[in-house]
Amino acid sequence: MTQPRVDDLLRRLLVQCAPEQAVMAADIASGYHSGLVLTGAKPRNTVRHLLRTGYDGPLLCDAGRYAGNHPLRAGAGLRRAWTAEQHDLGLVALTDSGFLAPGDWPGLHRLLADARGHPPPLLVTLPLGAGWFAVPAWIDRLVATLNSARLPVAIAIVGDSFTTRYVTRGLVRLLTVTVPVMLLRSDIGALGAVCHGAHAGALATTSGLFVPALLSHHRPAVLARIVERTPELADRWPCACPECGGAVPTDLSPDGIYRHSLHAQLTLGDRTLSARHDVAAMTRTWRTRCDQALALHEKVAELMPPWPVPTSLRWWRDAHPPPVGATVPRQNTYDPRRRQRIDRRA
Repeated sequence: MTQPRVDDLLRRLLVQCAPEQAVMAADIASGYHSGLVLTGAKPRNTVRHLLRTGYDGPLLCDAGRYAGNHPLRAGAGLRRAWTAEQHDLGLVALTDSGFLAPGDWPGLHRLLADARGHPPPLLVTLPLGAGWFAVPAWIDRLVATLNSARLPVAIAIVGDSFTTRYVTRGLVRLLTVTVPVMLLRSDIGALGAVCHGAHAGALATTSGLFVPALLSHHRPAVLARIVERTPELADRWPCACPECGGAVPTDLSPDGIYRHSLHAQLTLGDRTLSARHDVAAMTRTWRTRCDQALALHEKVAELMPPWPVPTSLRWWRDAHPPPVGATVPRQNTYDPRRRQRIDRRA
């Protein structure tokens, strides 16, 4: 078996799902430059089944201990057994971190210190409360801390889906770090993050129907209403994915909605990330897509008020990374061999 590497995830839009959705998601993800993130405390049987049935794409396991009504706190540290289990399965390990409340610097340092004692390949999961991104000085300090730690990380933003400007701005600034950063449990904003320099992004499960032209999820009945009231926009709604075959996706089963949404988002991802080694080009493409989707939302709002135009698309369209200077270095200077040299000197 080939040794997995964090670099295997580079510029991928992955699918994050529960174990019961894994077979369906793996079947779809295999057709794209994608992969899977399984969410749950006991992934071993699902991972083994996927590998046994021939799945050979990237595969990660998110313990999800930071989620739910009573999340574990980051100060509890990391379990070596969880990391060892992922390595035993032949995977890059995601650490089983607890929730990082805004400003919980001791918790952050505990996670990073514990992770130094775990063997690579791994990503340190940092489940950040959305409030972290509200304070620019915190983001600057977080960038400096991660640059110093020299450990690849996986960010989960808890409590926001890019509905506030400061989260989008803060994430774009955070992506200037010199280590790989993956974004977990996101919506189509995962693609926006990859276009702004994230190492990879994961689309979390959603029950909504993804409408590519709008870059947003809606119920099929809502799309049917849009189609009925906007005859001049009829060419915007048909979908050519394998699930729809050129039809407008207004009459799909729940499983059909899931399959359509994955196909549609991953197709969009592959097209948007076609210039995988040119972050500037991907950023321009993403912002253009956001601008086009906003214009279409505004047209729909004119024809069927009071249609809510999603602010998240506006924040992405207008997001700009900070000027590159001494305090916020450019990305892609990460070298795991240097981390090993530092560790030996420590």
